[in-house]
Amino acid sequence: MNNKTEPIDNAGDNSQAIMSAGETHLPSTRVYETMPPVEEEINLRDYLDVILRRRWVIIITLLVTFSLVAVFTFSSTPLFLAQGTLKASPRVASITNFKGIAQGMDESFMQSKEFIATQVKLLQNEGLLIKLIKKMDLQDNVLFAGKKDNDTGSGILGGVKEAFASLKNMIRPRLDSDPANKMNRKVQENITLDNNLGKIKNALTITPVRGTQLINISFQNPHAGLAADIVNNLMKEFLQVNAEQKLAAFHSSGVFLDKQVNASKIKLEKSEKELNAYARRTGIISLNSKLNLIMGQLEAVNEALAQAVTARISKESLYLQTKKNGGENLPQVLNNPLLQNLKQQYSELRSQYEVLSTVFKDQYPKVKKLKAQMQDLRNRYAQEQQQILDSIRLAYEEALEKEKRLTKKAESQKKLAIELNSRATQYKILRREVTTNREVYSSLLSRSKEIEASAGSDNGNIMIVSMARPPLYPYKPKVARNLLLGIVLGSFAGVGLAFVLEYLDDTIKNPDEFPQRYHIPVLGLIPFRDAGKTDDKFDEIALTFYNEPKAPLSEAIRTAMVAINLSTAATPPKTVLITSVLPNAGKSTMASNLSLSLLASSAKVLLIDTDLRKPGLHKIFGRKDNSIGLSNFLAGTADIDEVIMKTEFPNLFFIPSGPIPPSPAELLASSTMRAFIAAAAREYDYLILDAPPFHGFAEILILSNMVDGVILTTQLNRTPRDGVEYFRKAVTNVGGRILGTLVNKVPTGKSGSRYYGGYKYYKYYSYDYEYGRDA
Repeated sequence: MNNKTEPIDNAGDNSQAIMSAGETHLPSTRVYETMPPVEEEINLRDYLDVILRRRWVIIITLLVTFSLVAVFTFSSTPLFLAQGTLKASPRVASITNFKGIAQGMDESFMQSKEFIATQVKLLQNEGLLIKLIKKMDLQDNVLFAGKKDNDTGSGILGGVKEAFASLKNMIRPRLDSDPANKMNRKVQENITLDNNLGKIKNALTITPVRGTQLINISFQNPHAGLAADIVNNLMKEFLQVNAEQKLAAFHSSGVFLDKQVNASKIKLEKSEKELNAYARRTGIISLNSKLNLIMGQLEAVNEALAQAVTARISKESLYLQTKKNGGENLPQVLNNPLLQNLKQQYSELRSQYEVLSTVFKDQYPKVKKLKAQMQDLRNRYAQEQQQILDSIRLAYEEALEKEKRLTKKAESQKKLAIELNSRATQYKILRREVTTNREVYSSLLSRSKEIEASAGSDNGNIMIVSMARPPLYPYKPKVARNLLLGIVLGSFAGVGLAFVLEYLDDTIKNPDEFPQRYHIPVLGLIPFRDAGKTDDKFDEIALTFYNEPKAPLSEAIRTAMVAINLSTAATPPKTVLITSVLPNAGKSTMASNLSLSLLASSAKVLLIDTDLRKPGLHKIFGRKDNSIGLSNFLAGTADIDEVIMKTEFPNLFFIPSGPIPPSPAELLASSTMRAFIAAAAREYDYLILDAPPFHGFAEILILSNMVDGVILTTQLNRTPRDGVEYFRKAVTNVGGRILGTLVNKVPTGKSGSRYYGGYKYYKYYSYDYEYGRDA
């Protein structure tokens, strides 16, 4: 053992200097904080990773769904589908061109889409279906009323249905078990008929063929022959009912039209008598010529009156303007040449007057003369203006008088026209009534004769196109389609469930999450041990770098060590704390293998077990006894030389944790611990501290600001995201530096091919390696 370690007291004096020197290191987390946020891109490989990770969930869901579909398919009773076709033409071919009075609708409705829809509804009518049931005697038909219909099943489903039926009978006894509660025969027949009607409706499908006049009628039943018989009998029964309805319509229409013809004849005779009586009473032969003359005169008077009113309104407006505002602003005044000349002369005289009045008084002869001339001009101007205003007033009065005369004449002409028009109107009303009654009578008489001729000549507008034949193969269940649907649904359900579970799982799935989400660089990806070595002991895995220098794990440790040395800007970190968010993440394994990797450069390394709660490093180095160690030194019960121990590896020294103290956090927070780390950093090239897990313990926050950097050991699909975020914030808040993370136990198979494509190249480029020197 090397005893060159400085005393604790001297180390304490230099602790501040070592901490100050550490300030020059620029940890990667600080660098990431200054970078812009990385936008997450949709990567198809991420979805593929989810599918591979949850492949058993998808496979089990697929198998369960497929099994259920298969059981349902193979336990269902086979159903046969028989189909027939009807043609429903909206046109009625008739030698008399009779347009559908019997149907109670006109040709425009018959040619519309509603006609086909109406026939579909009539085919589904309960009355028609009841006639079919009674005609075929389906109530007593064993094949139709048996258990093997479309409402029952065989196999597993049939057994389940029978079990439910038995349970129902146990809970609710049959009503006819008690003679007092027996229903009469009529009620029982109605119940049976309703049941059979429900079966018919459930199995019957009426579908119009789009763009044609065809209607497909199909029926499902476990018996092919019975399905075809039901379809054929339904079509025949529908045609028979349709023919009966037509005959009934012809008869009722004939009776109705006979009554209407008689009533119309009486009404026509009455209206003709009234017209003749009115013509004799008023002496009217023809009023058209005289009425046209009077109406023409009235129109001319009204037109002249309208022009007079327009002229009067215009002149009245001008007259009212002169009364309100005078005549100064009227166009007749402003545009009058004489008035404008007088105004000009007046302006010139006034200018001369203003010039002389500044020098002479009003009694001066020349001034006096000017004033007289100005007064004369004003008088002439007023006279001319008054003449214009008088002419405007006279024009208004003449227009008003003309309007009154025309109004009186129009009223007189209007009264004469109204009187003649009233007499002519009454005459026209009576004559129009006669004409209308005659047309109605002729139309009804003609239609009555058409019905008589059409009653025996209508050949129908609904016909059977094709009869139903017994199908050779079942229609349901469609085995291939159902099984394929089961596979598709199972696949979608499995993938959906996988992504739901993935969403609910809040652990790290991808190493890229560390730099993107938390700004923590990934220092290395440590592969999971090969399948043949998954049973290795803990100490053997922790010494893999020594036992198997060419192993993939060893190569990953070398790569991680290079990343750690380059993680700070100035010099490589000398004191490194290794921890994890949760226990069993492999932090002790990482600490031991990283310590062994540093020996390749002949560095002097001190490995310290600071996990004072559940230590494990002493087992790696073959020490079963952990009775003396770091806790003894911090408590003052042992000297530093007693706790630092040599190992079998040159230049690698080890301090075990020692006995577990009652308060680990208080010991690690002591000044003795800080001084010891500072002194040891001068004595050794590297200090590796194996710390307890961060979750729930304060030791990491205490030790993080005593070292150059902290390395977080994580595992995919195990380390929680919120734990990493809490760790980053907590360590940063106390001034600690996060160098990065070592992602441990990364899968190397197909599921991990994204991170490790295989390790054959390691064997090809491997080199002999011995600790402390190159081979």
